[in-house]
Amino acid sequence: MASTINDVARLAGVSRQTVSRVINEPTLVNPTTLEKVQRAIHILDYHPNITARFLANKRVKTIGLFMPFTSDQVRQNLFFSTLSSVVCQFCSKRDFIMQLFTSLTREDSGKLFVKLYKERQVGGLILTCPSVTNEELISLITEKIPFIIVGRPGIQTQQIPYVDVDNVMAGRLATRHLLDFGHREIGFLNGPANMTLSVDLRQGVYACAAEHGAKTNIREAETDLTFNVGYQEAMKLLTSPRRPTAIFTADDLLAIGVKKAADELGLRIPEDLSVISGVQTGWGHIFPGMLTHIDTQFEKLGDLAAEYLAHLIEEGENGGLARVLEVRLVEGQTCAEAKV
Repeated sequence: MASTINDVARLAGVSRQTVSRVINEPTLVNPTTLEKVQRAIHILDYHPNITARFLANKRVKTIGLFMPFTSDQVRQNLFFSTLSSVVCQFCSKRDFIMQLFTSLTREDSGKLFVKLYKERQVGGLILTCPSVTNEELISLITEKIPFIIVGRPGIQTQQIPYVDVDNVMAGRLATRHLLDFGHREIGFLNGPANMTLSVDLRQGVYACAAEHGAKTNIREAETDLTFNVGYQEAMKLLTSPRRPTAIFTADDLLAIGVKKAADELGLRIPEDLSVISGVQTGWGHIFPGMLTHIDTQFEKLGDLAAEYLAHLIEEGENGGLARVLEVRLVEGQTCAEAKV
């Protein structure tokens, strides 16, 4: 049977309140008493009820992480698993609790945000785009709910904190790399249209193509960032009359779908088809050679978001964080000169 705070108090010969003070505010306790209580805690292997302690302190040190995507999207896309893992590790180190929510319907999410906060089930929220509409963002601000967004929000103001990577530059770098190799027929497997990720990648791709001067044909297809859809859209591009000589994908899972399609059609990478990914989350290591990709530092997003939100929950200070991580091209073995 687990020891209780009363057991610790009896063994140490102090009151329950003193034990509580040792746990929550040890600097205010007499050193001799502190040592006695800590020894009793060690002997009894006592573990405080973290949730009860948070409530007693009138702080709810629980972070709600919202990823409103389908189970296939969350399971297949290593960005989501990396994000949740990083936030979970942060919570473990900082005595926070994480609650993970996925596959919320559009009608549920806005009401649930307010309900969870007002019922003190969460102290703040990490929201992944496109988990909130502009109206819901305004509601979060009005209700004074601590939150931060991973990804660029649809509206930008100092009251909406967010962390993101420079996806516009990612689109530019990838397109420039393919153009420098002489590719003029370029396929572009983008993400869902309602994600600012997709909007930003598209902006970078088309801006770079327009600035290049040479006639370039960009053929874009929307995907849900899953393997099967990436494969299907790649097959459509690669069996079309004007087959692209290169394909840029929003992430490396889509690039794996492109590889499967190319293999089935007898196309060699990079001899017959160049492939470049907007981010390498882990799937890209399946390629025989290194996948050419954009290093987005996406692994840092979870730590940045959790650190900011924890400070907001504990201190109540909104610093108006707007952090966009720099990106760089990592040249692998999946791009080559276009065949004329």
